[in-house]
Amino acid sequence: MRQLQTKPFPYYVGIYSLEELVTKKSKVCVINIMGSESRKVTPISHEYSGGNVVAGVQYGRKGVVETKIGNIPVFRSIRDVMRAGIEFDTGVIYLPPSAVSQAVSELINYNEKLSKIVIVTEKVSSKDSMCIRFMCQEAGIDVIGANCLGVANVWDHVRVGGALGGDHPEETLKPGSIAIHSNSGNFTTTIAEYLRTGGFGISSAVSSGKDVYIHFALPEFLYAAQNDPRTKAIALYSEPGGYYEKVALDWIKERKFSFNKPIVACVTGRWKKDLTRSCGHAGALSGGGDDAITKEKWFDDYFGVGVFDPENPVVSKLGVRVASIQDFPKAMDAVYKKIDEEADFESTGDLSLKLWMSDNFVQLPDSLKMPVVEAIEPYNQQILEFNKNIGANYLRQNMADKSGASKMDPVTQVAELHGKTILDLSKYSLEENIYFSLAKVMPDEKDIPTINMLLNLLLKVDPERMDAIDYAKKNGCSPNAYLASQILSIGNNAYIKKTKHYSKLLIDLIRENGITETTTHYSEKVINTILKEILIDKEVEELKLGDFLYKEVKNSKKKCESLQLSQFIIKLAEEKNLFIKDKFEFLLATVGLCIFWKPMLEKRITRETAEDALSYFYVIANLVAFTVLDRNKNKFWQKLTEMKTVNMTDSFTKNTFKILFNREPNDIELTELKYVIGLTLTNGPGTISAKGAKESVSARNHIPVCYAGFLVNTGFAHGGNGFEAVEYLLNVFKDTKLSNPGDATHNTDIKALANNAAKIYRDYVKSEKDGGKLSYSRIPCVNHPVFKGNDVNIDPREEFVKNEMEKAGIYNIFLDFYHKLVVELFNEGATKNIFCVNVDAVISVIALKLVWNDFQNNKISKEQIQDLVFILFLIGRAIGVSAEITDHRDRGLDMDCRTPQSQLQFVL
Repeated sequence: MRQLQTKPFPYYVGIYSLEELVTKKSKVCVINIMGSESRKVTPISHEYSGGNVVAGVQYGRKGVVETKIGNIPVFRSIRDVMRAGIEFDTGVIYLPPSAVSQAVSELINYNEKLSKIVIVTEKVSSKDSMCIRFMCQEAGIDVIGANCLGVANVWDHVRVGGALGGDHPEETLKPGSIAIHSNSGNFTTTIAEYLRTGGFGISSAVSSGKDVYIHFALPEFLYAAQNDPRTKAIALYSEPGGYYEKVALDWIKERKFSFNKPIVACVTGRWKKDLTRSCGHAGALSGGGDDAITKEKWFDDYFGVGVFDPENPVVSKLGVRVASIQDFPKAMDAVYKKIDEEADFESTGDLSLKLWMSDNFVQLPDSLKMPVVEAIEPYNQQILEFNKNIGANYLRQNMADKSGASKMDPVTQVAELHGKTILDLSKYSLEENIYFSLAKVMPDEKDIPTINMLLNLLLKVDPERMDAIDYAKKNGCSPNAYLASQILSIGNNAYIKKTKHYSKLLIDLIRENGITETTTHYSEKVINTILKEILIDKEVEELKLGDFLYKEVKNSKKKCESLQLSQFIIKLAEEKNLFIKDKFEFLLATVGLCIFWKPMLEKRITRETAEDALSYFYVIANLVAFTVLDRNKNKFWQKLTEMKTVNMTDSFTKNTFKILFNREPNDIELTELKYVIGLTLTNGPGTISAKGAKESVSARNHIPVCYAGFLVNTGFAHGGNGFEAVEYLLNVFKDTKLSNPGDATHNTDIKALANNAAKIYRDYVKSEKDGGKLSYSRIPCVNHPVFKGNDVNIDPREEFVKNEMEKAGIYNIFLDFYHKLVVELFNEGATKNIFCVNVDAVISVIALKLVWNDFQNNKISKEQIQDLVFILFLIGRAIGVSAEITDHRDRGLDMDCRTPQSQLQFVL
């Protein structure tokens, strides 16, 4: 039977001084040593303490736990440890709550030399805690915990139990004169770190836990601290619930044991006052008179002063209460001055707020602005890596039939792109929609000239490539086919590779070195990278376009990180008589990053999308350049695609019109072009054009190939079906002598035309059915598989454009004809209700109106008009497909568009 020591307590307490709580001589056995928590923490404690863990138990398993200073043997049971002749005086328990009491019993029964048990486990039941208390009191064993992170003797460099001091306890746990007692394990470490910055080290630290039973509570701790010659003061952290603090303070007042060292106490948890259930630590639930406010009064009465005020530090020799743990250093300093003691060492810092990271897209008032300082090790390196991960990050998943870019509203059947309907998008210019498809937000007004400049620069194409298109046309290729052939040939060319390379390099330089739009001083590291990666000592023969961009960037007044850095590079090059290696591509990357920086910083887009943005611009601009119907007769195309830099900020929408229609547009015609392009941006991710692009991404192709995937997935049934409407309308209006389709005062009797067309169709359908045919030709652009079944049917997309045109005073005789036709079809009995005029009609009627005069003057053929209608669809869909490509590249998986074998069928 052990000799029981009670000292001044009415129960067993075997610890006389904190310095004997754990020592270099302590030998430890860890129960459940290979558990998820212990296998990380125990090796660090073992190494920090110089090898104090002599054995571990993992029930039913045998082995070793590897550490840097040698392996710890692991046994199947406590009995096996004893049979192996291994002696230990301290047990540490990491078991689940229901198993803790049994482990305590085994430790006591099998090891007569046991003196202490540390219980790390949280939420041990009150019943089991009561049993543990009884067994250990009977056996004369001290218990720390439960729900604790153990104890540390900093002077002896020993840690037993949990993770006090973290993964590098030697950095936080500095020897000194403060003893810590804390209900919170994590705050035990935090308080030690805070005190260290104020010049105070630690003698011993005890994480007492905060279950209902605290086995080594404040009375025992203060008694041991009084008898510890290393300890001059106490740092105490207390939570609501329990009367251990009141008992300790009352016993001191009643002189049940001598105590004359100051205490700096922090009581938290006022918000828990009215709770009726446990929240957080199991014992941190106030009952009758043990809430946070009551505990604060206990300490304030004991100290004789109110809560500590850092601005007016009033303390007593008994100590003071602080409102927050961040006040521990200043309060302890005031207390030490009161008792004529000095701090343990020089202060190593302060707890003022220090800004380690910042972004500039949120403009703060001057009163809130703070300078960014370099973080301490190892966080500075971690922040350096983190800063590279700018932009959005998405979880990878199967995106075969999914999209984060587009969707179809199931009620209205109106498609949306990045949350905007195509009806709304049809009001915007091509350049705005091109940017929007990538950035997910419309550009700032001041960025539109820059977007136009980039797109116009990228219209420049090699005339030899047009020879290939002429050859494809000669062989009867449809527009999607001959355009795809040249888009495919872009591949991953030098322009795309170099632009992405410099975009990536610029982002790295900016983010790694904290460069902002106001940076004026650049480190030696930045300059060395510039000299190595960007500048050369001999000028390379380049396109004049590079010189144009050089002047634009050098003279730009715009505030932007990439521009600021590139202007410094230009200045550095001129000072050192050096030259930019790939001038055109580097400066394109500079300007491109400038307009996509904000959406990347706001995490709207990924870093990869920002790096690739100019590749998407390049493909779309090239696509538009390739759409010219007759390059030999189109002087506008010739001027726009030659390697000259005039009118670079002209509207890309206007330039697209010139290429397509070979003339200057007026404002009404530009509006009509915007409607046509906007309405064709997307029809949801289920269209075969969108799926073609997504499948190409799934196969991990280059960006141009993904556009080609969309192009080859269009055809006369999808995208090119407007040729039928053109042929139909030309046939209806061939004898009308119509001069201006946009003149509402025309003399054409379109109601009569519609009635005649309805009768012809009625008779045709009757003839086909009488002949036993179930399939027959339909009138193009009327009826819709969704918008049908009502007395009067409407396609909301077409209706939107019709209303917008009416509000703008824009008239189109062909659209007017279509609306009269659907009524006459019903009146003549050809249809059971009034069909809708669907959105495909909009493309055809606008295109036909725009070329009507040229057609009448034999400047354009019927076949070219039909190609033009197809091309208009392809341009609009190419812009919308950009969003699908970026989305699938950001979220999708390789081969995610393949169809599983189980879903395939073989038919005879």
